Amino acid sequence: MTVSSFLALLEGLLLGLPFVFAIGPALFSILQTSVNKGFYSGMQLAIGISISDILLMSSCYFGFAQNIESDKFQIALGIVGTVFLLIYGIYIFRKKKVASLQDRKEQINLNLKINWMGVFSEIGKGFVLNFMNPFLWVFWFTIISSGTAGKGKPDAILFMLGIAIMIFSTDLLKAFFANRITTLLSEKVLLIINKVAGILLILCAVVLFVRTCYTFHLIPFNL
Repeated sequence: MTVSSFLALLEGLLLGLPFVFAIGPALFSILQTSVNKGFYSGMQLAIGISISDILLMSSCYFGFAQNIESDKFQIALGIVGTVFLLIYGIYIFRKKKVASLQDRKEQINLNLKINWMGVFSEIGKGFVLNFMNPFLWVFWFTIISSGTAGKGKPDAILFMLGIAIMIFSTDLLKAFFANRITTLLSEKVLLIINKVAGILLILCAVVLFVRTCYTFHLIPFNL
């Protein structure tokens, strides 16, 4: 690896570090899923989020994301994302059953039991959570445009890979520690966590809807 390649990878890793503190639907979902379903479910959600990030970054870099400049495209993403977050949030909020303490103790042993339907479900959920946010598209477009300026293709790819590695690694840490505390929580506390996570996701849906309406002037806010 050349010096420029190493620096490009390091720059991507450092740029991905602030995502440790990013608050949004992805964070709430990873924590809620890891506490309720175990580390591997949280990891699958993180994989879906990372696939979405990689796809968005690649689209921005290789010029496939021209549609992000289209108001119609961004409005459609915003509306679909709002509906998804709203349905997901209501589902979590209304969830009345949680894993028993014994089941959670078994989960914390990190014994991998592959349920392929569940795997694809969690990965798909993480992917949609990220992908259906039009403002994330604009964010990645700005970051990738400025971050890859003056870099050759190999260095640009390493730069984007560094960001993806850092985000995925920190998401795994969140899932791991959330799963570790699960045996300290009663079923009543888990139900409360579900309700709080559900409310936060519903609020994220409201914020996304309002931002979409305000940004694209769908509602006359000056009235």
